[in-house]
Amino acid sequence: MRKAFAFVSLLSFSCLGVAHNHQHDGHEHHHHATQDSANLQVSQAKIRAFLPAAKSTAGYMTVFNNSEKPITIVSAKIEGLGRVEIHEHIHSNGMMKMQPVKALVVPAKQRIEFKPGGHHLMGFDPKVKLKVGETRKLTLYFSDGEKVENEIKVVSLKDAFSSESHHHHH
Repeated sequence: MRKAFAFVSLLSFSCLGVAHNHQHDGHEHHHHATQDSANLQVSQAKIRAFLPAAKSTAGYMTVFNNSEKPITIVSAKIEGLGRVEIHEHIHSNGMMKMQPVKALVVPAKQRIEFKPGGHHLMGFDPKVKLKVGETRKLTLYFSDGEKVENEIKVVSLKDAFSSESHHHHH
């Protein structure tokens, strides 16, 4: 836990440096984030390849809000897909049902896991077939007009539910 806190503190500190205009030269900064993307980190992003005849597929990831304020995700795009929606599973009258979410608030210093049975991305209308093993660009859009871009890995159905990447290429 202490390590995670130190890491978050370090990230917060590096964000401060991004916010100021640099008036000096002579040394490099090794952070690879713009100010907005440093506030929301995306990790373990993966989307399942479409099953034959399927009209949609699901994507999972973890998002962590590293800022002092809540961040509201209002939409998502994945390169090569016509439409991406944020969905959640809810229990209603003893039934589990899935519904779109118009806005998802990630509280300050909190993480939300997109996973089976919870929040997840739904991808529709593939313009270019998703191939297992490739990565696509994932863009999350926020209510304040900012966005963060990340890579999302295309996985098979069985790999979508495991965090290991022990699969064979033929």
